[in-house]
Amino acid sequence: MKLVLKEENAKLDAATEATNKLLKELDEKNKKADIKAEEVNGVTEACEQQRAMIEVERDQANLELQAALPYLRKAEDAVKSIKQADITEIRTIRRPKDIVKVIFDCVNILFMQSLEPVTPRLVEIARAEHPFINDSFDNHASKNMTGPLLQNLLFFSSNEKDQINEETIELLEPYLTLHPQDDPDKKLFDPEIAKQTSAALWGLCTWAGAMSDYHKQSKIVKPKLHMLEVKTVSLAEAQAKLAEAKAQLDEVNAVKAELRARYDGEVAKKQELADAAAKTRKKMDQANRLINSLQDNKIRWMESRDGFQRTKMQLVGDVAKACAFVSYCGPFNANFRHKLVSEYFGEDLATRGIPLTEDLEMTNFLVD
Repeated sequence: MKLVLKEENAKLDAATEATNKLLKELDEKNKKADIKAEEVNGVTEACEQQRAMIEVERDQANLELQAALPYLRKAEDAVKSIKQADITEIRTIRRPKDIVKVIFDCVNILFMQSLEPVTPRLVEIARAEHPFINDSFDNHASKNMTGPLLQNLLFFSSNEKDQINEETIELLEPYLTLHPQDDPDKKLFDPEIAKQTSAALWGLCTWAGAMSDYHKQSKIVKPKLHMLEVKTVSLAEAQAKLAEAKAQLDEVNAVKAELRARYDGEVAKKQELADAAAKTRKKMDQANRLINSLQDNKIRWMESRDGFQRTKMQLVGDVAKACAFVSYCGPFNANFRHKLVSEYFGEDLATRGIPLTEDLEMTNFLVD
């Protein structure tokens, strides 16, 4: 049992050493996982803040873009209101009025086509002359009347409106703000004034003014939209980094879980060995207590053992003596029987060297 207990204690010590080693490894992995978790939390927080900021800025930019869209729709509706018959009507005018030339100069500017050098001259609008600049209608702007004007206007509104630059707006400004010298608040570049000459002029005048208004509104939005694109890319990169960090964290957590499972298995194995050792130790203690309790009876048992040996050796003489008593002493009285047993039979056995019990009580022996 001592050998078994020794082997179990050796196994228990080995299991304890393996468990401690595994626990140390688990602590190291936990520290790395905690560091990685802190990094992931930092990246997550930064991504969430960046995402929230981009959403706010995007909503604001979309709101401002929505403010510019009515001008675009106004321009598109103005173009749609122009009929080919109205364009044909303008083409048939042999001597176009100055309002026609001014409006077609604006179309020419938006299309980024050539212009005449700037020279001052008087223009007649609303039955009055006003100081302005020389038009480019005869040599340049009138060419738009002979081409597919409606298609060009619609294409520009759909695809080229965002190509308008500050130089174009600066060139348009004198036309759009044209007014009588004595009345700065009155606009001569007015669709209603243009409509008196032709319905097509109303649409062209409205379209040119709406294009200018759209650019002024959208120039605020465009940089923000561009910045949103840049930040969206940055956010995508941050999210990719976050996904990578989370993958690494998941990998570390998987390793932690594996180590934890191994650790729990080692602890269970260690506990099983400890229980077995404790059980063996308990049995050994019980055996030792039993042995110690029996130690007190050792002398008595040894005396009994010696007595048994003597009794065994003396049993031959005792039996012979008892047989002689039964065979020969029956006819005699008690005194003579005692004399025969104690003197004659006993001395004869002693002379022959046969062991026998001294003072043998014949009656008790025969009964036993």
